[in-house]
Amino acid sequence: MSDLTLQNKSALIIGVHDKLSRIIARSIIKENAHVTLIGSDKSLLAEEYPEITEPHLINFNITDCKNIEKNLKSHLNDNLKYDGVVFCHTQSDFKPLSFVKYDNLSSIVNDNYFSFVEFIRVLTKMKKINNNGSIVALSSISSIRAMKAKMAFCSSKAALDAAIRCLAVEFANKKIRVNSIQKGEVDVDFEKGHIQDVSAIREEGVSNACLGASSATEIANTVIFLLSDATHTLTGQSIVIDGGYTL
Repeated sequence: MSDLTLQNKSALIIGVHDKLSRIIARSIIKENAHVTLIGSDKSLLAEEYPEITEPHLINFNITDCKNIEKNLKSHLNDNLKYDGVVFCHTQSDFKPLSFVKYDNLSSIVNDNYFSFVEFIRVLTKMKKINNNGSIVALSSISSIRAMKAKMAFCSSKAALDAAIRCLAVEFANKKIRVNSIQKGEVDVDFEKGHIQDVSAIREEGVSNACLGASSATEIANTVIFLLSDATHTLTGQSIVIDGGYTL
């Protein structure tokens, strides 16, 4: 059996809602992993993944940090532990500094950083992540590359990647690997509601990916690699997949 297989592994996928996260979830399911999905639209999840049934299809507001612990304790099977955790949720934003007020900044940081930390804190407290497991979060090249009118988003992803490095050290005694994927433009991004944001960035000549936009499948394959037994010591890293944009 290949080390890249997820056969008989259990995976918790958080924030399944947009096209990219759904493709990641579908790819992990195709690897024959035992999957539990958490999203904010139960009807979408049920329609997209008819083979996943309750209690493995969970619906609640994943950005409501004050209630994440209560919701996880309510929904997760007491006996089930996970070999992999994938945090997919991202809230994007495109505002010049003069329009970035406290509520806006707080919302972006809450969704992209606080919610991730709270999920991992609670899952750890509940002893839901198996030793030798893997945690993967979707980040962005915005974490390491300055972008006009993206200060709030860039800051939130930089905080996420800092947390990745700290958690990798903290969980090393349990052999739990913690990594993120700093993605650039992905083909399915152009189907999203914030297409005007992407267009505005392109018009200003910011996008210089020499190989073009990455595919959602490429992101999903990297997630599968990080969840698999193909690596045992890759941890605390933020893997850039950006078509050469940051070169």
